[in-house]
Amino acid sequence: MKKSPRPMTLPESICFRVTRNCNARCHFCLAPPDGDQPSATSLKYRIDWLLFRGVKTLHFCGGEPTVHPALADLLAHTVEQGGRNQLTSNGIVISESLLPVLKATRTAVRISLHGDKAQHNAMVGVTAFQHTTRNIQRLVAYGVKISIQTTLVAGKTDVIDWMAQYCLDVGVRRLSFLPFIPRGYGLHHRDEFALTALQRRELHRVIQLKRHILNGRVDIRWLDFNSQVITVVEPDGRIVLEGSTESKDQLMYNIPDENDDGMNALSESDRAHWVRNRATISTLMR
Repeated sequence: MKKSPRPMTLPESICFRVTRNCNARCHFCLAPPDGDQPSATSLKYRIDWLLFRGVKTLHFCGGEPTVHPALADLLAHTVEQGGRNQLTSNGIVISESLLPVLKATRTAVRISLHGDKAQHNAMVGVTAFQHTTRNIQRLVAYGVKISIQTTLVAGKTDVIDWMAQYCLDVGVRRLSFLPFIPRGYGLHHRDEFALTALQRRELHRVIQLKRHILNGRVDIRWLDFNSQVITVVEPDGRIVLEGSTESKDQLMYNIPDENDDGMNALSESDRAHWVRNRATISTLMR
């Protein structure tokens, strides 16, 4: 991994990996499980650190963020400090206690579903279709803002029509298609999953057409992360500009531990200003 020479400037929205643990084994996983799962205390400190430096939205991801026992508390903490939440999950486990927190914090939830039962289970490496689809229905019924994302791989592109119809049937209003990226576990499956440039262009055309046909019923989107970088906070506190492959990643910064400089190095006036601002924003968010 390269170290970026540029000064640290953070985007308003950032991917926040709370764990690298996962209850699935997706063959295209971008961030494979490695057992790294920081404590709630460390993660809350990082949330404060990021919000103070201009980040407004934390996109909770993993691994699988729902396996972290403090996820609900972390979502609530972000909003209490004036931030906003997004959550990407495989939807295998959505606890009863998490549902009201998702709704109360207005967390936008994105569930990964990759086709019908046979295709989805094959893609995620575990028997998960029934759990995920049941939890999608629970989230919709509870009034949580939800969208679905589907990874597109070679030889399985007929999934577009199936997924669009599924969203219509269950009442999900947004569907995003993500063309395969050869990083993480995906690097070992690129010969099986990789899309050619011609296939990508054709898929993009098909999805644009589907978006036009379903305009006003399902908001269909094409999200191609092969052509852009994403700012990610890893569970070990590194802030990384993540490219389409690990070789393109750039290390921006290491968030200090809660006992190092970070927030503790703020002057009393800066700290008071931070407390006033986060209290004001939290009031407006209610």
